[in-house]
Amino acid sequence: MRWIKTDTTQYLPEKEYIDTVIIPLIPFDPADDSQMPKHAFQRELNQVFTQLVEKEYRGRVFLSPEYYYLHGQLEQEVERLNKWIEQFDKQPFQHIFLFTFDPKWKKYEKELTGQLLWVPGMQSGNIQSTETQSFVKEQAHQISEFIQAFW
Repeated sequence: MRWIKTDTTQYLPEKEYIDTVIIPLIPFDPADDSQMPKHAFQRELNQVFTQLVEKEYRGRVFLSPEYYYLHGQLEQEVERLNKWIEQFDKQPFQHIFLFTFDPKWKKYEKELTGQLLWVPGMQSGNIQSTETQSFVKEQAHQISEFIQAFW
């Protein structure tokens, strides 16, 4: 289920059966022109991944809106992200996964109240290319197995 009206309307009466939320973590820095294409590509790749996982586990997984953070300020983002996670805890979700391609989150993993899913991703490319699509499918399968291990 996704953060759209039809899915949230369906989610509310069924939320006791939907125990997992995935929060996509998206880097963003409008002041850094050199990183803008990389961050935009990571966002696109993150969307493809999380939507594949949500589609596979529809009715069990809720895909939250994207969490945007300033790329160079992760230390300050930890507290803000944990407050976001607190709100999802109130639903209550038993499993909260934070999905990212940014390896810098690994440094703060123990401070996060959700389970970090870091995937070493491609830094650039064409989201429609055969290579990218193959990478996405392979990694999405492994992520699915990882999530299942928590159920």
